[in-house]
Amino acid sequence: MVYGLAPAMPRAFLIPIIIFNVFGAIPIVYLEMIMGQYSQSGAIPVWNVCPLLKGVGYGTVISTFLFSIYYGVVICWMLFYFIHSFFPTLPWTTCNNEWNVQEAEVCIPRTGAAPSGTTSGKDTLLDNVTTMFTTSSSTAMSVVSNVTELKKSTSAEQFLRYKALDMTDGLDELGSINWPLLGCLAAIEVLCFLCIFKGVKLTGKVVYFTVLGPFVLLAIFLVRGAILPGAEIGIKYYLTPDLSKLTETKIWAEACMQVFVSVGPGFGGMITFASYNKFTNNCMRDAILVCLMDLLAGFSGGFVIFSVLGHVSHETGIDIKSFNQSGYGLGFIAYPEAANYLPPPQLWCALFFFMSIFLGIDSQFPNYEIVVTAIKDEFSKRLHGKTTQLTLIVIVLAFLLAIPQVTGGGYYLLTLLDWYAATFSVTIFALIELLVMAYVYGIKRVDANMREMTGKGVPLLFKIAWCVTTPLLLAVTLGFTVYTYEPPSYGSYEYEQWHIGLGWCIAAFSLAPIPIYVIYRLYKTPGTLFERLKINLRPNELWGPPEEIRNPEIIPQEKLWGPAFTGNDDIKTDTSKSPDKIDGLDNPSFQTKL
Repeated sequence: MVYGLAPAMPRAFLIPIIIFNVFGAIPIVYLEMIMGQYSQSGAIPVWNVCPLLKGVGYGTVISTFLFSIYYGVVICWMLFYFIHSFFPTLPWTTCNNEWNVQEAEVCIPRTGAAPSGTTSGKDTLLDNVTTMFTTSSSTAMSVVSNVTELKKSTSAEQFLRYKALDMTDGLDELGSINWPLLGCLAAIEVLCFLCIFKGVKLTGKVVYFTVLGPFVLLAIFLVRGAILPGAEIGIKYYLTPDLSKLTETKIWAEACMQVFVSVGPGFGGMITFASYNKFTNNCMRDAILVCLMDLLAGFSGGFVIFSVLGHVSHETGIDIKSFNQSGYGLGFIAYPEAANYLPPPQLWCALFFFMSIFLGIDSQFPNYEIVVTAIKDEFSKRLHGKTTQLTLIVIVLAFLLAIPQVTGGGYYLLTLLDWYAATFSVTIFALIELLVMAYVYGIKRVDANMREMTGKGVPLLFKIAWCVTTPLLLAVTLGFTVYTYEPPSYGSYEYEQWHIGLGWCIAAFSLAPIPIYVIYRLYKTPGTLFERLKINLRPNELWGPPEEIRNPEIIPQEKLWGPAFTGNDDIKTDTSKSPDKIDGLDNPSFQTKL
């Protein structure tokens, strides 16, 4: 998952982003890859390593599914903008459209503009789940000197609120369904289904396009932005750290969440896809490459957006320090308006949203793959051969649950989901993973598993990180997140208490399986409480790779001969002869040995 660098504080944000990648993401991703590759199982059955806490696996799947519901809506916004990028006059550049509001606020077209001082409020949606260009930005607008009593907004802001989202006044007024957005959402979900319905083999081929394509476009944006007049203004600002911001706890909490959403530890994705690796794969190399490539992509995205903003500053004379847009305003307001300074604007807007769509889809279908793989592995006997049907059910369910978010009040609901669905739970899941594997299962066993797979043990630095550095970093960040918690808001709109209560119910929904499953396991296990704990804290007989991987000499009959020769049609051999005298395919040793 690549969403880029963070909102509102880009220069200071680079430092905590790097720290969390090196000391947080890389160790966790490496550990999750070991868990998935060694067990050859998904996010739920991997917790056979510690049956008492198998509820963490269920919680991970729930959290990932909740994330996929509202992230699909964000991608459908991108498709909506992509379609409108082909209009002869970009609809977010003018104020004479049917959706523009002139009575309650002043609409300022994109040309000859200066900062209006309007704010979009505290909003975390695209701080977590938009494209790689999530860095600080603003639009260029002019001061309307003769109107001071009315709120001022740009044509791009009004297009987003009153055309794309058709927003109502609050969550209590959901309004009617936004049919164009619903159509875009259906198209995105269909595309995701086509990418994964045949399983991981098809997914592996699809990612060549969905990953490499946007990186090619990123390179094009990078070159185009670098040669713009004034680009050096934005790049210099981007690379000059504002060290005073590092004293703010908020920036560290947001950096942690950004890394988790971008790289994906705690969501079960690394465990799921590592389970498809060869048993001897070098997962340490993969973990380092994944995290460094994600960091490089976000860092490069910062160069792209700030080179364009430097050009806007050069052309308009606006101080780049005045560019303070964040949240949804970054991807759907700031960049579309900045692209108007890149002729032809339709081309650059279309390329931007085309790249955003495929980056979004590349992040979305792994979410569905995590859910499908976890359920399929947990109930393998009942769901054997039904991957396509299960995938269809999961995606259709996500689509139906997302419909309220494409209504007039859907954005308020989406913000509530984004605020509570993963902010706390994913960090808790990752922290539990670290503590269980380091102190319950044991570092020595993890090291032995790694040697069994690759012939090499775990480096000492990773052992220290798993036992001390990374758990401490996550615990402190989680503590600061809770300590500095503020309820969600949007501009002047404040969520009511029952809205906030609903949000906490959403947060508890993914965490509830942990205590519920602990109680269930202790109840079902015989013995005293101490004996029950001792049994359920140890790996059960299902933990570890399948027998044919542990002993590659032995091949199950159904894999050697096919299902038609198994079951009631067992292979008959002539038992009147000794094994040494039985020739050809009748020799039992041939039937079981390579």
